[in-house]
Amino acid sequence: LAPDPTIDTTCPGCLSAPPLLALLGSIPCLLCSSVFTINEREHAAAMYCGKYVGSVQSPGLHCLPGCCLQLRKLSTATRTMSMKGLKVVDSRGNPVLVSAVVTFEPTSAKKARIDVLNPWPHSAWVPSTWLGREDEYDIGSTMMTSNHQSSSFLQLQAEAVLKQVTSQFPYEAPPGEPSLQTEGVHISSQLIFKLQSRVYLTGARILSFDLVDLSYAPEIAQAMLVRQQAAARVDARTLLVNAAVDMTASAVTNLEEKLNRDGRHEPLPDSVRDRICTNLLTVVCSNEAVTPMINVGSKE
Repeated sequence: LAPDPTIDTTCPGCLSAPPLLALLGSIPCLLCSSVFTINEREHAAAMYCGKYVGSVQSPGLHCLPGCCLQLRKLSTATRTMSMKGLKVVDSRGNPVLVSAVVTFEPTSAKKARIDVLNPWPHSAWVPSTWLGREDEYDIGSTMMTSNHQSSSFLQLQAEAVLKQVTSQFPYEAPPGEPSLQTEGVHISSQLIFKLQSRVYLTGARILSFDLVDLSYAPEIAQAMLVRQQAAARVDARTLLVNAAVDMTASAVTNLEEKLNRDGRHEPLPDSVRDRICTNLLTVVCSNEAVTPMINVGSKE
């Protein structure tokens, strides 16, 4: 972002003269000039008869000819903008509610006060008097309506970028595939790059653009919850069955090896092997506690 051109606001010859002469010499400047202060993290765009002549960027006491002077001040303090519950459509066509936070830093009084009208929320400028007094509407001002707040340049561009980027990813995906839930860092970098290219006209430097909340839209939330629960049950059952098969195979193999070490070289009969496998699979895969039954003998 290119900086604004600066303007000299010192009274000519006063800084190099002796103290007494500087005081006497500054009297004409004070009588025909406007004296104003610039605070820390504050810039001011100076205009004469509607023409921009430069910006004052250094904090302190400044002096400019007061006739037809208009100062448009701007705070360069870091700000945040929140977007809550914005409805977007993911890559699979599912409506998703997304909340995000944008952190930015104003850098140019000319761009924010002259080039762009209402560059970000709560930044509407009040026309000044000839003394250069002006103010911004703050959050509690009654002069800013909700429609005016939501129509700021930065917010509209941020919503457009958020919809554009999030539409490239599904809300959720199988492990190893990109989704809105797993690609937070990559999505954030895309959001910053795309938003910065759109709002350079305002002089705002985008510091971060993060997703803070994701959820399905209410109209499909219940159906998606049922689908997620069903998928979780299938995954759990698959894991349980695979583990049961591995455990049963290992148990049969260990039993045969133990019999061989004891001197019994005959393999287990197929009926015994089938009964062991059936019992073990039933016990491991059962949802309820298994009641053991002991066979104490057979009737001849």
